[in-house]
Amino acid sequence: MPVLVGLGHRRGTFAYTPPVAERRGDTLLNMMLFIEMFTLNRAWSDLSEDEFFWEPVPGSWSVRRRDECRTPNPFGKGEWVVDFDVDVVEGKVVEPLTTIAWLFWHVGSMAGRAADLDFLGGPRSAESGWPSPYIVEHPVFIASNEAVEVMRTGWRALDQALRASSDESLEQATRFWGGGPPAPGYQIIACLLNEISHHGTQVCTLRDLYRAVDGRSFG
Repeated sequence: MPVLVGLGHRRGTFAYTPPVAERRGDTLLNMMLFIEMFTLNRAWSDLSEDEFFWEPVPGSWSVRRRDECRTPNPFGKGEWVVDFDVDVVEGKVVEPLTTIAWLFWHVGSMAGRAADLDFLGGPRSAESGWPSPYIVEHPVFIASNEAVEVMRTGWRALDQALRASSDESLEQATRFWGGGPPAPGYQIIACLLNEISHHGTQVCTLRDLYRAVDGRSFG
């Protein structure tokens, strides 16, 4: 949990760490603090099932039963799958808007999987693609409360892993999934936090739109 750190004699502010970070892990923890305070708390608090599956426009990508899937290359091995089309990767078509359910599949497990990485003491390598839903299968959430619980639990796990980290472990050379030159572990964590932050912002925007149009589609 954040601790109250006094700044000056009139006011205080929340911080995970001292005002000036002494370790690389402290800098990443402060990133997590601001992402949680200003984005994730809005994204996951009191998220309803209707919001979770709301399709803002016709053709939105979402999570669906396999026999209702609308896209040629969905992710998922069970009854429920996640819309996807490889033509987006190849630049042949434009990626459509997505539902909140799709976004939670995309990043909901990411923080917990980051905590599993070997340079944080876990059993998985970044190079294996473990944090990426496109390379290693991630859970498909079919209920908003399950998605939120997994994301919150993973967020706390990453928090604890970074608190236990050392500069040496975060500076360990490792490889991103998909190849490329080695990069330090802290860069990989920063990349994943950015991914969670900007997709969390998408969730917030979709929730605002849902309320503004009273759950109606724009199409």
